[in-house]
Amino acid sequence: MSKLTLLFTAIFLLSGCSKAPETATVELPKAVKFQRVSESTGSIYREISGQIRSAEQSSLSFRVNGVLQAIYVSKGDLVVTGQPLAQLDDSDFTVALNKTQASLGSSRASAKAANDQLQRATRLPEGVISLAELEQLGNNAEAALQQVKVIEADLARSKLELQRTILRSPFDGQITAVSVDNFSKVSNGQEVIELIDGDAYEVEVLLPESMIGNIDYQQAVSVTVSALQDKMFAGEVSEIGSRVENGNAFPVTIRLNKSSDKLRNGMSGSVKFTVNNSRVAAYLVPLTALDFTHSMAGEGSQDALLYVINEQTMVLEQRNVKVGHIRANNIEVYTGINENEAIVVAGIPFLRDGMAVTLWQVK
Repeated sequence: MSKLTLLFTAIFLLSGCSKAPETATVELPKAVKFQRVSESTGSIYREISGQIRSAEQSSLSFRVNGVLQAIYVSKGDLVVTGQPLAQLDDSDFTVALNKTQASLGSSRASAKAANDQLQRATRLPEGVISLAELEQLGNNAEAALQQVKVIEADLARSKLELQRTILRSPFDGQITAVSVDNFSKVSNGQEVIELIDGDAYEVEVLLPESMIGNIDYQQAVSVTVSALQDKMFAGEVSEIGSRVENGNAFPVTIRLNKSSDKLRNGMSGSVKFTVNNSRVAAYLVPLTALDFTHSMAGEGSQDALLYVINEQTMVLEQRNVKVGHIRANNIEVYTGINENEAIVVAGIPFLRDGMAVTLWQVK
């Protein structure tokens, strides 16, 4: 073999030995967004919005016809029981009363005269007056007495009608509306003033039929009023409707235990009901933490998957959990996790069991 051949052979062998080996691909830990499992709860809550109103509200009206002579109050005024609020012109009623009183006096005089005549006739010797005449005198006396009673009833009615020309407050409260003007004609039953009891308020809500079976009389609830910087009031269920309104909803009334001078008719209130007291503790977990498509359970089950971070090894543990009711953006989880464990709450479709991760921190 020539020297040239040996030289090329050596170069070829050296070049083959110096080729760099391929580098294996290493997967870096994935940063994941997480949340710690919150304190467990065994209660299910539902919040339903309703409208606040006075528990005692009255549309006041006169019980007689007349012309309005005076209004003594304005919208917003506070009044007490028995306080005069408005008055009709009472001149016609006064005349009617005086006329009835005069008629009563005349009628009583006639009745006395008829009775005196009867008494004199009964004292006469037998045979002086016939039995028919005596009976007629008795009838006259009785008719005169009945006439007195009729006019006495008319007098009582006239006095009552005169009293009714003054509209008085039936309870302590606040004027919310005055519907008429002075010197206008007012009819019996026409609304004149609206009055509310400012010390007692209630909220009426419509509950779906799925909830109504879990609501009881005197059940404690809380009412949040957004117009008062989300101030919360304690209350209780005072009325439960027995007839459906607006589709499949039942009316339910909440009576507030305490009032506030800042509450007003028409404000919105959010009523928080406890609709179930479960003996099984549940954890609230974001819906985004669960995978319902690859559950180990069959279709229609209440199972789902989520990922728990093993903070010692920093790898993911895939767990099958049993879920319950949805509450806003969260869902109840009954089994498979423990309080204070870190669970992944985003990017679930891109994770797998045993994946190395790091905790994503907000910078």
